Amino acid sequence: MIQFFAFTSIFLMPILGFLFVIELLRAIKKIVKDKPYTTEAVWSGILFALIVWCITFVAVYREL
Repeated sequence: MIQFFAFTSIFLMPILGFLFVIELLRAIKKIVKDKPYTTEAVWSGILFALIVWCITFVAVYREL
């Protein structure tokens, strides 16, 4: 399992970060236009959780 999170942290983190920023920008655009932005908020939350989870998991279990 550590290999999966290590792989994600090293190779997929730029993609996850890019998608996180894109979803936040979409949400901001919808907020400015007074439209519902629930989908963007959900995806931003999921992507943020994945980013933080991968970094934390690798940092904690790096010594194993």
